[in-house]
Amino acid sequence: MEGRTIIFEQPLNELMRFCLRLEYLFAQVHYHLSEDFVWDIRAALNAIIDILNVIDRPDIKSKLTNALQLHYSTLLQLEQSPDVDHKKLYEILQLLNESQEILHNIRGKLGQNLRDNEFITAIRQKLVNPAGACDFAIPAYHLWLQQSVEVQRKELYEWYSTFDQLQGIVNLLLQLTRDSAVAREKFAAKGFYQEALSPNIPYQIVRIKVPLKHKAYPNISVGRHLLSVYFFNFNGANHRATQFSDDISFELTLCKL
Repeated sequence: MEGRTIIFEQPLNELMRFCLRLEYLFAQVHYHLSEDFVWDIRAALNAIIDILNVIDRPDIKSKLTNALQLHYSTLLQLEQSPDVDHKKLYEILQLLNESQEILHNIRGKLGQNLRDNEFITAIRQKLVNPAGACDFAIPAYHLWLQQSVEVQRKELYEWYSTFDQLQGIVNLLLQLTRDSAVAREKFAAKGFYQEALSPNIPYQIVRIKVPLKHKAYPNISVGRHLLSVYFFNFNGANHRATQFSDDISFELTLCKL
């Protein structure tokens, strides 16, 4: 544990929460698709359905498009700066343009082909209940799980590929957001830190990096004018957390547009 760190992220708006949820689910699918056990096959499909549930709203395309356009406008202002890597800037602007085109060309909801799949729909409907997709609930699913791993994985990759372009856009937005600010060394006296914020800066994510050796986690509160961070001791899953009473150093990054 010595020398190791952990990063805590606090999204500050609905779009960032949306992107972080998808990043989490994409990572789950990638992990479980690399394994051969039936429970990994189930978990991969469950995560694909969770992605479908997260994007099941009519305003997602417009919100993503607006975010891409904001990043484009912000970066375009750097075009005349002599201190900028213009080759890299041009590449990012191209990616932002292409991403907007992708969203513009999608007809209907994201993932509509999976919504039209009766097999996936049946499983999706059952998953709202505890153990909803168990063997007796969906005989077709029970039979599908008896197929070879190669057949199952082939179909899972086919379904998952529906989100390839969306995953690229989410990764781009999160990368640009995380790279928008530099981490600063901070000090929380007796586990408490506070900083004034400019109400004119559109902050997106608060990132806090803490050494694992402290066994501490932050409770982050962000208002229009003020950031407050309370650190708590993690005393084990079966014990109540207590506020950190010692001084603690950490890294703070205020990501913005």
